[in-house]
Amino acid sequence: MNTIPTTLDDPVQNHNDYEQNLLGEVKEFGWRSTHVRGTENRHSFAYSTGFWKAFGKPEVIFFDLPVELAHDVLGQIYRLFEQGESLHTEKPVSGIISDEKVFFLTVGEDFVSEYLLSSKWFYKGSVFPCIQMIWSDGSGKFPWEPDFDPQLAELQPEISEIGWSRLRPPQTVSNWLFARMRSLKKKFR
Repeated sequence: MNTIPTTLDDPVQNHNDYEQNLLGEVKEFGWRSTHVRGTENRHSFAYSTGFWKAFGKPEVIFFDLPVELAHDVLGQIYRLFEQGESLHTEKPVSGIISDEKVFFLTVGEDFVSEYLLSSKWFYKGSVFPCIQMIWSDGSGKFPWEPDFDPQLAELQPEISEIGWSRLRPPQTVSNWLFARMRSLKKKFR
């Protein structure tokens, strides 16, 4: 068990109903799923609170999955951590969302503060690790790969520490032109 300070031992009267509910779930289940609805300017996202406290493992965030699926995915990750497993970053992983490939990248600290507000509160403003789960499109491609479904490109904001551009294969001018022509051709069909 990680000894990072949390709000778990704070007096109950210091917390509003939402905070008491969050703490109750973390005490009962070891973790909590928070789902934030999308707006006109921001896609929906979900994240965990409690993985770092329970296992010393990073909290997890991902974008644009339905509420029930998001909760189930975080529950699956919790069970993996409970069994002593780790999530590998910077390489494809299967078995989190059925047989679909996902990819985990470390989230930049500024983005942790921007997106994981309940977790930031839970850890009393302390720094904690977080990884972004990026899901692949129907053909198994990730947003930084050629031929990723362009309609899905905007659904998963890049909040990684390293930047997706580092993961893109080097591209020659002719490869770029070919890919651009192919995407324009699809667009105008």
